[in-house]
Amino acid sequence: MADPFRNIRRASHIMVGTKRFQHRGVTLHTGPSDIPETVRGHIFKGRYESVEAELVQAILRPNDRVLEVGTGIGFVSILCAKIAGEGQVTSYEANPALEGCILANYSANNLTPDLRMKAVTVDGRPISFFQDPNILSSSLINRDLPLDEITVESHAMESVLNDIRPDVIVMDVEGAEIDLLTTADLSGVRAMIVEVHPHIVGEDKISFMNTALSAAGFEIKARRHKTVHYARKNA
Repeated sequence: MADPFRNIRRASHIMVGTKRFQHRGVTLHTGPSDIPETVRGHIFKGRYESVEAELVQAILRPNDRVLEVGTGIGFVSILCAKIAGEGQVTSYEANPALEGCILANYSANNLTPDLRMKAVTVDGRPISFFQDPNILSSSLINRDLPLDEITVESHAMESVLNDIRPDVIVMDVEGAEIDLLTTADLSGVRAMIVEVHPHIVGEDKISFMNTALSAAGFEIKARRHKTVHYARKNA
C-alpha cells in the first residue's frame, strides 16, 4: 500500500533542510548542498532505490563477496556492507563528482569503503562518460541529452571478476549492463541485482541479455519495475 504521507514528509524535510536522514537503517547526508533535490526527495519519501534495498536484504548473506558497479551516493553499497560485512563489498563509480558524497555517507555509518572511482568496461580502456548534475541520468552511453562529456579510466569486467570473485553482483549502469553481462564469465556468481534500461537500449537488447544469461545458467527470480533479480539455476 502506498504511503499517503510520503509527499508531506518529503515537503517538510525539504523545507527545513534536513541534513541527515535514516533510510532503511543507513544514514545519508541529505543537505541541500550534498545531493540534488530530486534524489533528496526520493530519500525523504522512503523510495530511493527501495527495490534494490529489499532484494539485497533478501538475497545477501554474511561474508558474501559483493561487486557493485554504479555506486551512486553509496546507499546500496553501505547496506550491502552492513549485511555482508565491512571489506566484503567492492564498489565502482565512474562519476568523479560523487566521490565526496560516497565517502561522507560511509563515514556517517562508521564504515570504510573499498571504492574504485573508475568505470567498468569490456576492454578496460578509457571511455567517455556523460555527467549529469542530477546524478540519475549520468551514463557511459550518449543519450543525446545536454550533459557534460568527460573521459574516465576503466577496469575490464573480466579482470574485475577475477580480482574480486564475487558471489553477488549489484549493477546500475544506465544501459551498459548489456555488454558487461553478456561477455563476461559469470560462472562463480550466485546472484545478481541489475537495474535494466529498456528505455535507453530497447527491449530487444534486454531480451538478448536475458537469453544470454539463461544460457550462462541464470534465471529471473523477480522483476520489479526496472530491477531484476537473476539467480543461479538450482542454486
